[in-house]
Amino acid sequence: MTLGGPAARAGHQGSPPPTPAPAGRIAADPIAHDPTVLRQGRYYYTIITGDAGTRTYLPIKRSTDLLHWTELGTVFRTPPAWVVEELGTVPADFWAPDVSFFDGAYHLYYAASSFGTNNSVIGLATTQTLDPESPAYGWVDHGMVMRSRDTDTFNAIDPDLVFDADGQPWLAFGSFWDGLRIRRIDRSTGLPADATLHHIASRGGASIENPAIIRRGGYYYLFASLDFCCRGVDADYRTVVGRSTSVTGPYLDAAGIPLLDGGGTDLLRGYNEFRGTGGGDVFAGPGGDWFAHHYYDATDGGLPRLSVRPIAWVGGWPRLGDPRSGSVRVGHGSAWFTLVNRASGAAVSVPTCGYEGADVRIAEIAEPEPSTCQQWRPEYRGDGQVSLLHRSSNKVAEVAGCVDADGARVALWGWLANDCQRFRVVPTADGWSRIENRLAGRVLEAAGCGGVGTPVQVWSWLDNDCQQFRLEPVGDVLIADAAGQRVWGVPGCERRTARPGPAGRVVADRPRAGNCQLWYFTPAGEGYFRVVNRGAGRPLTAVTGRDGGVRLTLGPWHGSGLASRWRIEAVDGEGYRLVNSAGTVATLPGTPDRILLLTP
Repeated sequence: MTLGGPAARAGHQGSPPPTPAPAGRIAADPIAHDPTVLRQGRYYYTIITGDAGTRTYLPIKRSTDLLHWTELGTVFRTPPAWVVEELGTVPADFWAPDVSFFDGAYHLYYAASSFGTNNSVIGLATTQTLDPESPAYGWVDHGMVMRSRDTDTFNAIDPDLVFDADGQPWLAFGSFWDGLRIRRIDRSTGLPADATLHHIASRGGASIENPAIIRRGGYYYLFASLDFCCRGVDADYRTVVGRSTSVTGPYLDAAGIPLLDGGGTDLLRGYNEFRGTGGGDVFAGPGGDWFAHHYYDATDGGLPRLSVRPIAWVGGWPRLGDPRSGSVRVGHGSAWFTLVNRASGAAVSVPTCGYEGADVRIAEIAEPEPSTCQQWRPEYRGDGQVSLLHRSSNKVAEVAGCVDADGARVALWGWLANDCQRFRVVPTADGWSRIENRLAGRVLEAAGCGGVGTPVQVWSWLDNDCQQFRLEPVGDVLIADAAGQRVWGVPGCERRTARPGPAGRVVADRPRAGNCQLWYFTPAGEGYFRVVNRGAGRPLTAVTGRDGGVRLTLGPWHGSGLASRWRIEAVDGEGYRLVNSAGTVATLPGTPDRILLLTP
């Protein structure tokens, strides 16, 4: 909707993360899908996609605080006759509304279709007020705005209205097929001003939909949803962004890749209870811009819910803060890792950066930081198993075709929740691990013990270097307790950097702004790391006291003894242990030795 007219392997990050939020829920998020949000008076109103199969046509809710929402009924009780006539069927619900206020009225664009087809329409309804208690309230339907048929290369759903710098309205739309388009709108009628469609984003027929465009600081920012919604906790929907100096494009991501060529800078993807984070909308909220989106609640059977997050603008790009309603635990999901092969010292990668069916291979680690093609997120799937999410493609590693044989290739595919995509990380020795597939217990290996360019395959365990990998965290991470409620840090760490000796005791506390709770991992030989506090620049060290007890502190800057060299051991379940070269397990008083390594 419109608002009206230093290396990553050493932990480098270009700008600080947003202030983290403590774990815990402030309020329960309401049921919602594809929300659009707009403020009128003291209320924020959201209009959403109807509940599938229940024939609820654009439910409305409102809130004074973006936390507690009241149901207000629906825009339509039944579909307008023209929708049924055009589609040849009575749609089960209407989709992805977009509401804007201009020229004295609230304009609501909405879509109707059937799942998986482009036999679709976009309609327009208006009202003088969103307040159902006002005598001026009442939606008037203005009929069809746009149409697509199975002979078209586009899909007329997911509308979003934006005004350019001259006050000219444009309607962006699209889903799958050849991607997203935008069309000029006649301001006086709300209908198309001409027949020209401008192509603004595409993934060559793959999943992209739900555009939302806003104008800020001389740029138009295009937010879009990639991958798949509507699969409950297995949804992998995510939000990306690009920008342009013209409303009609070309839109480029932060790396300069056109969105028409599959580009898009990651803005939000699933983590913690938030699965399938997409269907977003930008609106004016407390103190500035906010982003509303839906997610599938992993703590409640995958029900679709509304989340709202503040937007910070950093270096000309949007960054999303934590949800207003909170989260069940700290951080933004598991840390990202490179999987470094013991034999070659190279990384598990996808040379093309990924598509469904792409082979996984061994590649030289990119410098000064590992490419997103070389980054993986172990996501816990229960029963001691994880999936290996590939950062660039948002697909997971699997034994291709579920082939049950030595030498079966490893490739990327969308998450299907089968045993071919489940792995167990088992520590071997000196910080190395084997990555064992659940299908038949075979492990990942560099085929033929080869180096760069070698395919990754599965083979029966032979206990050789080709079958062992080091999990190397990328960039800054949070070290959290097993429940994800407290994070490790050193209060006032920056004030301790000038001292020649130990620089302070490590404690577990609620998340705080600054660098004292951020850590980065630098290789220290074999599978070991120095675990360095970002704020102090000093390594985590285990110190034995006079009473024989062990405590964790920050050691000298260049500490490299046995007490400061740590290996990461995956536990048979979610999380890890840090164990140093002397065999000491990193733990804090009153907490188990199992930790989480999380994205800040």
